[in-house]
Amino acid sequence: MFRGPAMWLHGDLHPGNMLCAGGALTAVVDFGDLCRGDPATDLATAWLTFGPSGRAVFRASVDAAGRGDDALWLRAQGWAVNLATAMLAHSDDNPAMYAVGRHAVAQLLGDR
Repeated sequence: MFRGPAMWLHGDLHPGNMLCAGGALTAVVDFGDLCRGDPATDLATAWLTFGPSGRAVFRASVDAAGRGDDALWLRAQGWAVNLATAMLAHSDDNPAMYAVGRHAVAQLLGDR
């Protein structure tokens, strides 16, 4: 359970809402789910977006900034399960989002 102050969140942070060029993140788009809450929500992108090595770099960056701890990452993993399940259950008309859900499930199972 998150006991800290509610933080601003993108609320829908996944590969479809990130723009990249030359292997670098250049923009985040679609702020339609902007909200306040547990920062673990946005960190679920670690499983939605990355493979094991990218996730390790992402986590190390968050942790090095003094923003992460084991409880945060466990909640983020729970959010990733929630989001991946929703993507798989409700993306019949959106193959790209279905693929993100499948990727996330594979990553989550690989981290067991």
